[in-house]
Amino acid sequence: MSWRKASLFWRFPDGFMTTEASQIFSFDDVKVDPRTGEVFKAGAVVQLEPKAFKLLIFLIENRDRLVEKEEILDALWKDINVTENALASAIAKLRRTLGDDSKTAKYIQTLHTRGYRFVANVEVKNGSATNGRAEAAVVEGGAQGAPLLPSTADVATQVRLQNGAQSSPAPGRSPTARNVALAAVICVLLMAAALYSRSFLWRKLSGPAGATTSIAVLPFQSAGSSGDDQVLGFEIADALTSKLSNSTHLSVRSMAAILRYSNLHNDPAAMGRALNVDYVLEGNIQRPPGLVTMQLIRVRDAASLQTASFNEKFTNIFQVEESLSAQVLRALMVTLDHEERQRFRRRFTQNAAAYEAFLNAHYFMNLATKDGVNKGIVSFQQAITIDPNYAMAYAGLGDCYLRLFRFGTAPDEFVPKSRAAVTKAIELDNTVAYAHSMLGNIAFQYDWDFPRAEREYKAAREIDPTLVHQWYAFYLLALNRLPEAAVEYRKFDDYLPLLAPASAAYGQYFYLRGQNGNAVDQLNKTLGMQPDYPPAHELLGMVYEQEGRTNEAIAEIQKAIDLSGGMYGLGSLGHVYARVGRNSDAQKMLLSLAEQSSRTYISPYQLGLVHAGLGEKEKAVDDLERAYAERSLPAPFLRFDPRLNNLRAEPRFQDFARRIGLSF
Repeated sequence: MSWRKASLFWRFPDGFMTTEASQIFSFDDVKVDPRTGEVFKAGAVVQLEPKAFKLLIFLIENRDRLVEKEEILDALWKDINVTENALASAIAKLRRTLGDDSKTAKYIQTLHTRGYRFVANVEVKNGSATNGRAEAAVVEGGAQGAPLLPSTADVATQVRLQNGAQSSPAPGRSPTARNVALAAVICVLLMAAALYSRSFLWRKLSGPAGATTSIAVLPFQSAGSSGDDQVLGFEIADALTSKLSNSTHLSVRSMAAILRYSNLHNDPAAMGRALNVDYVLEGNIQRPPGLVTMQLIRVRDAASLQTASFNEKFTNIFQVEESLSAQVLRALMVTLDHEERQRFRRRFTQNAAAYEAFLNAHYFMNLATKDGVNKGIVSFQQAITIDPNYAMAYAGLGDCYLRLFRFGTAPDEFVPKSRAAVTKAIELDNTVAYAHSMLGNIAFQYDWDFPRAEREYKAAREIDPTLVHQWYAFYLLALNRLPEAAVEYRKFDDYLPLLAPASAAYGQYFYLRGQNGNAVDQLNKTLGMQPDYPPAHELLGMVYEQEGRTNEAIAEIQKAIDLSGGMYGLGSLGHVYARVGRNSDAQKMLLSLAEQSSRTYISPYQLGLVHAGLGEKEKAVDDLERAYAERSLPAPFLRFDPRLNNLRAEPRFQDFARRIGLSF
């Protein structure tokens, strides 16, 4: 439940609602309520993303005067580097939503090259509800308008469920008894609200990112055995995961983490314990007759808190996810604040077929295999073919292209494709935080354009303040902003606590900072999650090398080589051999790298490690320069990797570092 706003309101059985009075703007058949963040046209709720809503309010508040483009950009986009195209795109979307036309403007008039003027006659009222109803307590599209804030009946039902009692009312109760009971329930409700607010504030301060409840949505099971049915079960769970993640008071496990424990799907409570969550949501689907059932399970005692069935047509995946997610929020007594409601309602496409293709692509991408990534690319392209304006699908396509690096694809093959897809996503919709993050990663990791990377990462955070990712942490580390980097790495590990890549990234941070004891602990934790994860074995071997544990270092790095078929570890093993005087073995690793590069892409950085270990400094710097030219030189490693320590005092190395934007 959100306690961030001073204006709180509760719905009582007779419909009475108390709230602070606030201004409501009305023009034509449109009503705008700044307090709840809702817009109604002809009595129906219309969907506006947060930035568009802010733009509308800004124009209304400055009505009857020309508002220059620069003034709007400064007010709404602040220090984010966006072009006037972003403003023009937002204005166009606002017009489409409101039913306006640029040529015969009823609401927003364009003054060519200068700016915009809001020209409608606006009536300003003070009131507690928009359009004559208490709509702030309703999730649009939810099952029977499921309330965002619990009604007294909901609270009473939850109390009965918690105590194992029946939820049906006692028969034969007199009106007086009912009134007394109602008054008692209201008192209990108000006391519970006060207690809950204190409890929530404590947990918000102490818990990760303010989340008070953790949940995992398991892939829905199907009576069918076809691959399509299995993918559909994942798609529904994936859609629900994304939907529920809009609440800052829910910590929702990623689908990638859940897939790791798919062997436990017959025991949801055991899966919940493995995922370390409070609740598990499981469900079943039956295509004919279009029946969806779900069950919310409390993990600590395997109690079923809620079961529900829906007769939904699978041609409307939107209705399925909105009905189910509204029921979950209701059962957990979680409400959404204004921005969360806007994100909850938002759809990046209105085309159900395009959305299903997107979810299909997300399923394949999460398999984390080369075949899965390639299938993901095909499915994202299908989504774009169905809806050419689907910005989020372009962003997903860009992400899929970037993942090809893990499977030996050269950067010059996938970076231009990723850049084009992500740029197109931002052109279509400048509010896709996902796309800004990836463009920041491309600018940092492949272009070495640090100012552009900072702008894009800031843009992503401005759109979605809850965004956390390893890319930004890696960027901060490269720029020697160590306290900030440490915070981001910790956030990332907390955000994906059960995924080996997130855990290993944190171990890599400790290694680069010379905190070897922490690195060993973290990487052993990673391997406890996934014993066959090659990068963790290589990293652990690298740490052991710095600790002088040569035999253990060689053993761990050899495991990485064996598990990955030579994709990981060859350069690291060559460096260990060179450092302990086994030069002939180091030379063999150079030959192995050359042979491997004939089949797949190998960064020259790996060769540089071996040459640095052999003391061949000129060759090592040559390798680093070639890796930079091929866009496969990791900036934080160039600054911090202890295996390059014997190069950093060299004038040629320092000149190279200055030329590419790093100083030591």
